[in-house]
Formats: sequence, C-alpha cells, structure tokens
Amino acid sequence: MKLLAIFAHPDDESFGPGGTLARYAYAGHKVGLVTLTRGEAGSVGISKTLTANELAGRRTCELHHAVKILGINYLKIGDLPDKKLAEVPDVTGIQLIQNEIDFFKPDALITFHEQGISGHPDHQTVTRWLLELIKNSREPRSLFLYGVLLEQTEQIPRRRLLPMTMAEVTHKISVSDFLDTKIEAIKAHVTQEESWQRFIQPIEKIKISARWEYFKQVWPRPGKNKDLQDSF
Repeated sequence: MKLLAIFAHPDDESFGPGGTLARYAYAGHKVGLVTLTRGEAGSVGISKTLTANELAGRRTCELHHAVKILGINYLKIGDLPDKKLAEVPDVTGIQLIQNEIDFFKPDALITFHEQGISGHPDHQTVTRWLLELIKNSREPRSLFLYGVLLEQTEQIPRRRLLPMTMAEVTHKISVSDFLDTKIEAIKAHVTQEESWQRFIQPIEKIKISARWEYFKQVWPRPGKNKDLQDSF
C-alpha cells in the first residue's frame, strides 16, 4: 500500500498521525509526506529569536530528521507562505497537491480533520483543498482525516484543541508499538519544544490516550458497517 500524508507545516506529521505513518512505513509500505510550507512564521520558543529564513532552514532540517525517524520514504517540501495558505489561490494549492499525487500515485491520502485539530487556518485550508480535489477527480484516492477525541485533548494542558466526535470515526489505528517512535519524531522538532513539552509532559497519561489514532474516512464514502477498522 502507498500512503501520502499532506500537511501545512513541519511537525504536523509527527504531532498528528505519526504513529500511523510509522506503523505503515516499518511494515514495508511506501509512505510519503508533502509539507506545503517551511514553517517560517512559527512563533513559539526559540522561533521568536530567528529570522524567517533562519527558522525555515532550521525547521526543514528538523523535518528531515523526523521523517527519517518515522521511516517515511518520500518527502516533498513546498514553499507556500506559512500562516497565509488561505490567501493562496485555490487553483494553485490544489494543483500543487495534484502534482504530488500524480508523481507518488498513492492508494490513500491523509490530512487533518476539517476543524484543523487546533483550528489553524492553514490546516483547514489544506483539508479544504484535498476535499475539493477528491470531489472533482476522475481517479479519486481514498481520503482519511486524522482527528483527536475529547478525552485525548483533555490530557494535553494549556492547549486548545478541537476534537472530532466518536460518531465520525471510521478507523481506529493501534499505534502502541510506535508511540516511542512518534515521541522521538516530535522531539526532532527542536524549535517547537515549547509545544511538545505540553504534549509529552504527562507521559504515562499520553501513552494511554495515544495508543490509538483516529480517522474519518470521507472517500470513498463508508458503508453502514459500524465496526471500527484497524487498517486502511
């Protein structure tokens, strides 16, 4: 199977479905990642002390490190403006994604839930582009949206996250064997330490709540079977 994850920023792949990406990569599947910006507008921790170019360079290196940890086979980093994806013409963003799909030829696509996990406009824009692309594609791929449940958000203090409902979930992927890998990939994003300290601080609680990663299948539309799937 070939999976292609598409996100806005360096670190989205690790904080997001990093366990699932690692599970598939280490099982021998081809896993690719498209990151549409270089994260140059980040504003946490040491990011505040760096110029946009310096931060972009630093975060690019961190992303390469995280990708290696997760076992991802293919990485494409775009150069769209961080925190301004909503200002990019839809046709531009959609075509960039389409080009990567044409090149990688994935069986399935992964991105964030429509709410964007944290409500970040860049996250929401990428999801909107993918939904539009799939709707109009002559060869639509399977599309899965990663989200977090309310009980998971409650384990992460001082962080506003927008949960998906259990009723939306179609796939509950077990990632217990890859939690340490996910945490290591998160820590590779050193410029984001202020964020990941909040994520991994209550480590035992996180290891319980993060044993599964949750997805909503939007294409092809799932049937009426209510049994949650543990694989795509």
